[in-house]
Amino acid sequence: MLCCGLLPTADLGSQEKPKQEKIPIILDCDIGTDIDDTFALALAVLSPELDLRGVTSVSGDTKARALMCCRLLTAADRREVPVAIGEAEKPPQPLRGWQGQYVHHPAVLSKRTAQPIKEAAVEFMYAKLKAEPGKITLVAVGPLSNIAQLLTEHPDCKPWIKRLVIMGGSVRVGYNNKPPIQAEFNIRADPKAAQVVFRSGVPLTVAPLDATTMLKLDPAMLARIFSARSNLTQQVECLWQLWDQKSAPIMFDPVAVTLAFNESFCKLEDLHIEVDDKGFTREGDGKGKPNARVATSIKQDDYLKWFVERFASHTPQALPKEPGNRTMPVAQGGFPNRVHTFEDYTTDIEKRWWMTGKLETVNVPPGSKRACRGVLTQDFDGKSGDVKTMYNSVIFNPVPGPPMGKQPRLSFKYWLKGTDTLRVQIYSLSNGYHRYLSLSKLPQEKWESATVDMSAARRPDGTGGPLSENERIDDIQFYVDPRAELLIDDIVLYDAASQEEKRPFPKSIQFTGWFDSGKQGKEWPGTYDIAEKKGFFWNAAKSVNIPELGGPAIRLNLRGERPVGEAAHLFFRYQLAGGDSLRIALVNRTAKETQVVELKGLTKDKWSEATVDFSDAKPKKPQPGDQVDELHFLLPQGAELLLDDVLLYEPGTK
Repeated sequence: MLCCGLLPTADLGSQEKPKQEKIPIILDCDIGTDIDDTFALALAVLSPELDLRGVTSVSGDTKARALMCCRLLTAADRREVPVAIGEAEKPPQPLRGWQGQYVHHPAVLSKRTAQPIKEAAVEFMYAKLKAEPGKITLVAVGPLSNIAQLLTEHPDCKPWIKRLVIMGGSVRVGYNNKPPIQAEFNIRADPKAAQVVFRSGVPLTVAPLDATTMLKLDPAMLARIFSARSNLTQQVECLWQLWDQKSAPIMFDPVAVTLAFNESFCKLEDLHIEVDDKGFTREGDGKGKPNARVATSIKQDDYLKWFVERFASHTPQALPKEPGNRTMPVAQGGFPNRVHTFEDYTTDIEKRWWMTGKLETVNVPPGSKRACRGVLTQDFDGKSGDVKTMYNSVIFNPVPGPPMGKQPRLSFKYWLKGTDTLRVQIYSLSNGYHRYLSLSKLPQEKWESATVDMSAARRPDGTGGPLSENERIDDIQFYVDPRAELLIDDIVLYDAASQEEKRPFPKSIQFTGWFDSGKQGKEWPGTYDIAEKKGFFWNAAKSVNIPELGGPAIRLNLRGERPVGEAAHLFFRYQLAGGDSLRIALVNRTAKETQVVELKGLTKDKWSEATVDFSDAKPKKPQPGDQVDELHFLLPQGAELLLDDVLLYEPGTK
């Protein structure tokens, strides 16, 4: 009898517990505005309780938002998750901070990441719901435009939705943790859509401000999350850096994702919620039936502890290997034979060319006001680079891709912390591949200058040959370990001076123009013609008749206002015919100020070079900090000018 009594117990104990079925969800989000959408998407990816069947984008530039989702999912090895672009373009909220860089990345632009599906968001959701009626939970953490469109265009889908979980509204508590005086953003952004959703009869679970507004991640929590260093958490950290807000991020949206599979942290009440035309969510007068289960409070400390540890425990780590192709800095040299491109982050003129990094105004080199702080990114080298990890990086794209001279050099200022190794990489438009070199044993936690010989750069396997004359380049890239800090300033890519050059390297550069690639009017605005293959190097700017300037001239627009240094000098190469004189003007069109210098006795009929010191300008010399936006080269009647290698600069000292 004893044996018979024990046997059933032993059999039961040996049986495995049935695995809990994953909950299928579709996430509708407006990633790219506040950072909580990024955390919400990441939580949906790393939560084993969920089966992420798709992601849809809503609000503003829905294509850019969809591409952001595609890149994050690809990096997290979840590229199979379909991403659909929302048709609802309202409300027109832009990407916040620097998050646009996450989309303008070679992994996205060259389609190395997954791409959005052809099906629009609403049709995608409808097809998924129809295929599995009563199975899928929709989680909406942005404005409800897509969801309302789905319910309006396809009302037959309402019984197919297992549940709709929403982050939105404020019932008893607002943003200030007091009675709401402002409608919550997601509902306020499209109140008509919210009214459709709340009146639909679909089972609703709502995470309003009452349960979300105090869920702030302090620096210690963020550090704990990012310490995981997995591919997924590094993508989240990258977007957090690009979000670029000083305030602690609040985890509004992840609560909705959590409620899709775990309600233990929240107090939920069945309420009748109405939405007014201003987007306020109000409790009904008691006459209406409950239409939503509402999280009216949350165990704040317990939730944040659980949330942080869920991210911090994500594995495996993804850290880069030490770079090879070590080299040593070289001398900067004298006045360059040619300046191909520069960036000192002083103005926003070339901001569209800042591919990776964000402005820094506190830790800057002496005499500077702005530098560029590195942020996390994947290697731009998708052919030979390690794209399964992240690097802290500053990347500058010198549109329109200058051709190199015989001795390519790259000069820059840097500040490092947490590493003494820096990788410098450049992309060849001519050859279609990247080359790099690396510097080690560099000083840390102070601004330093370095110059490298870019002809020493090679592909990761040592091939590729040297960067050579006439080869066109593109992105200039600086990479360090993702755990380290990197700041970059005063980038100058140039053709090194000859050994006979006596003039010092410029102290600062305000403008360089060479007309060899790119389009007049876009990269090279102004009034002139392009003389193809007639320049000192490749192409040249050719004078035309400009009546408002009094005759033959070249008017160069500097693409924006540029500050003059302590002294304003202008170097250029020219071929002059039909005269031996030339007047050159520094112009500020807004202030209607012009400073003119006249040159006489110039060489005729062959390429020569000249340097102008605007301290002799009339009616007065430009003062430090003056803004200029045009250069005029004014000719006597009957003369003709070819112009190349224009360089506006502040001279250096020996």
